[in-house]
Amino acid sequence: MVNDLEGIAAAITGGADGIGFSLAKAIAARGGRVALLDVRKDAVHDAAEALRSSGFEAVGVICDVSDHASVAAAADEVASHFGTVNLAWMNAGVGAAGHLNTAPANDIDWVHAVNVAGTINTVRTFWPLVADAKGLRHFGYTGSSIIFGHGEEYPHGIYAASKWASVGVAESLVGQAARAGIGTTIFCAGLLNTRIWDGARARPDRFGGAFHQPEHAGEFWRTHGMPVDWACEQAIQAVERNQNYCSPVFQRVVDDFDARTKAVRDSFIIYPNDAGSKP
Repeated sequence: MVNDLEGIAAAITGGADGIGFSLAKAIAARGGRVALLDVRKDAVHDAAEALRSSGFEAVGVICDVSDHASVAAAADEVASHFGTVNLAWMNAGVGAAGHLNTAPANDIDWVHAVNVAGTINTVRTFWPLVADAKGLRHFGYTGSSIIFGHGEEYPHGIYAASKWASVGVAESLVGQAARAGIGTTIFCAGLLNTRIWDGARARPDRFGGAFHQPEHAGEFWRTHGMPVDWACEQAIQAVERNQNYCSPVFQRVVDDFDARTKAVRDSFIIYPNDAGSKP
């Protein structure tokens, strides 16, 4: 079954640029109305204006997903504009380089406050709105291909741990959503050409304040990243198919996933009295 996105209302966190803005463009192109939620006031309003100037219905809403009160206020504002929310996408995410055992505590707190607590805050807040909607009802989550395994040399343990946790949040709610007639798509893309490398530009003061990386720091993403619009088009097509997972990746990720899956499978030890575990 293909879901019709025309006329739906969608709320997307981290919507001012990158994945969030690309998701919004794909939804708007199908006739959906979009609310862009972002902690950066000027950026989110500029992004919404860019959509409106292209003939789409869009609104920009200030929202700090790490602050439950801010998310609640944003949800109220979205509801006042659209009256309903058919699709809530937990997309806001930040990255920081560093290992969990050596990184500054502020970096760890910030990344997990946005990527993990922010996902929980947002889905909890928007759940009643989506559950009460008519027609399409769907949750989207932006994870990462990191969850498929990158070996022992991956240098960004802070980010990796947070994305494992955020996907765990999403997966823990799939069954509950399905029982309520709500679809779920977990979007785990590989390296994309976004500005996640400059995520600290929006870091709140309580986590150390804003900090801009020099432009050359993003060269790797620009050179090697997949086009974000292409990847997000795949994600919205997955929503239309009511598909649980969407993972546009490079072949290396598939190879890592196969190796990790084999290692996990080889670790299984079946309890002899297996019948005792059956419901």
